[in-house]
Amino acid sequence: MGFPAVVEHHVTFGLTYDITPRFSVNAGFVHAFEKTIKESGTDITGQPVELESSLSENSIDFGFTWLF
Repeated sequence: MGFPAVVEHHVTFGLTYDITPRFSVNAGFVHAFEKTIKESGTDITGQPVELESSLSENSIDFGFTWLF
């Protein structure tokens, strides 16, 4: 199955605060809601196998902007 990225729905939020007209601080947040996939089949020896993969994510980022 490898590494499936199974996320289907997410929410994002971001903001920027201008400290001066040339310098600002940025922040963002992402939440990806949990999604699970299931698969069944056989392995390389012919034995039955059932696989399940779930993924949810949270991400925070910060940045600075300097205009020159």
